[in-house]
Amino acid sequence: MSSLISGKIRTLPINTVRIIALLLLSAVCVSSASASDTTSAPIGEPQISLLEAKRFLARATFGPTQTDIAALQEKGYEQWLDEQIAMPIQQRQLNRTIALALMAEPAEQHFAANGFMGPQNSPTWVYQTSAWWEAALTSPDQLRQRVAYALSQILVVSTAAEPYLRDRAEGVAAYNDLLLEHAFGNYRDLLSAITYSPAMGVFLSHHGNRKGDPKKGTSPDENYARELMQLFSLGLYHVNNDGTPKLSSGEPIPVYTQTDVMELARVFTGWDMVANPNFGNRGNKTGNLTVPMEFNKDFHDFGEKTLLGKTIPANLSGKDDVEAALDIIFAQPEVAVFVGKQLIQRLVTSNPSPEYIARVANAFNDNGQGVRGDLAHVVRSILLDSEAINLQAQNSAHPVQKLREPVLVVAGLLRALNVQPAKPWVTKHNGKMEGVYWFKKLDIGQNPFMAPSVFNFYEPDFQPAGEGFANQDLVAPEAQLLDSQTLIGTYNLINVIFKVRDTQAVKLKPEKEQIRLAKQAWGSSLNTTINTAPYIALLEPTNKNNSNKNRAKAIKALIAKLEQDLLIEPLSEESAQAIASYLEKPKSKNKKIEAQRLVSDAARMMLMAPSNWVQR
Repeated sequence: MSSLISGKIRTLPINTVRIIALLLLSAVCVSSASASDTTSAPIGEPQISLLEAKRFLARATFGPTQTDIAALQEKGYEQWLDEQIAMPIQQRQLNRTIALALMAEPAEQHFAANGFMGPQNSPTWVYQTSAWWEAALTSPDQLRQRVAYALSQILVVSTAAEPYLRDRAEGVAAYNDLLLEHAFGNYRDLLSAITYSPAMGVFLSHHGNRKGDPKKGTSPDENYARELMQLFSLGLYHVNNDGTPKLSSGEPIPVYTQTDVMELARVFTGWDMVANPNFGNRGNKTGNLTVPMEFNKDFHDFGEKTLLGKTIPANLSGKDDVEAALDIIFAQPEVAVFVGKQLIQRLVTSNPSPEYIARVANAFNDNGQGVRGDLAHVVRSILLDSEAINLQAQNSAHPVQKLREPVLVVAGLLRALNVQPAKPWVTKHNGKMEGVYWFKKLDIGQNPFMAPSVFNFYEPDFQPAGEGFANQDLVAPEAQLLDSQTLIGTYNLINVIFKVRDTQAVKLKPEKEQIRLAKQAWGSSLNTTINTAPYIALLEPTNKNNSNKNRAKAIKALIAKLEQDLLIEPLSEESAQAIASYLEKPKSKNKKIEAQRLVSDAARMMLMAPSNWVQR
């Protein structure tokens, strides 16, 4: 593993280096991590322990807060889920993206006859990113936000992989709203919605897709047709209801063929952005990316098509053609398994047992009222499954755990610290920013809607090269992302949060430095505020009497409080001792500076401890 520990890591405190090294090791040994022996209460029983509440909320939200924990313990799992599912969308990302754009650039023209579109060189993607983070961190409809995020990692659209969407990020904001709207709806309706989405149309190139021309030797673009089947609905092979592959002569059986791809590509011809003067154009000032695409019959193939053994009649309308194809795909039994398993992986565990997969697939196929594809029922089934809730029911061959993503680690930290908007500042366009959570691209190896490709940041079947995986047929998708660069970037961001975004730390800096930091807001990657005063208060004994005994006692109380508030899993004895040892020796005679340092150093090392990166 030494090759993974770069020179950059060696510039960090030695105990942090050890913790990060342990984390990297745990990434290839996650299957051997032991589960807590805490016994979960049966579903419906009101008594939910603190650890159980944290674990459940780590799956169902962007990170547990004290308020969330108290509500879950009072209401129980089922009532909490019922209320979350019934709660309407609290903040639409497109609306907030537009509001931030108008606030930041008040003198610019943001609207045309076709609707909202930022002026040339306007950082619309920053407003969209900030709107996403604000909702993830503060919106009360946490389950909806969390499920929409999971869906965004399956039904991928990316501003990083498609530069046009970075310039026209209002389309991505509208796409996220689409995921929020359908998070508890029917998956069949969701397939329709993403198909007509201009953001998806641009990303997978069926926007402006033209019928084939035999004379010119051209054929329709196959990109969306292929990914719709491979990544959004069916997968590659025929499977049983429990996810195990169906075999022929010992080999898996493909669920679709290249001919199916070619036939389906013909279906997705003739679709374009609304109000686009030239079919398929991608001008910065043309077309509307915030509403579903419209049909242009001049570019559609109206011929008969054959898909997955079913015939789509000739001369259907453009929409009827699409809906007939989606009906054929949705009717395949693989959809329930493919979607159900990936949602389990995104919310609960990387390696669900066949029995767990089968139960969720059954929930997808019938919500109890004969309806197939009900995502609200599927999400409830995933989160309330005995294998997820009751440790005694878990299958030891399929550990209920997964590595945490950097986005979720950062979001969980900020939520636990009761993150607040940035202090008001003035943009370079003389816009006054008030009540804003400001986020640009974070150097943590992962940012929402910025995946490197349609395959997301990691593939669901990624298997690290290490003992305990190949020989047990286990996977660890997030391990594909968690390399030394990602971990260093996450560590550095946590450092910024405590050193520059903490009101207690900032007020200890010279006045000139405070002014400089305030002016830096427009270009910063993250501008929010936290307040570590409650933790600093625990160090009062060291301020009054700096004896070794009082200091050790105060540090112990600090570690216990940070562990309770910031972490899901308890620290291991080894990690707790390493942190306490590192904090023993004072580094500043200024007691206020020293107290803030103790809080930030303790928190940073706790957050980088292996236990904080394994979700159980």
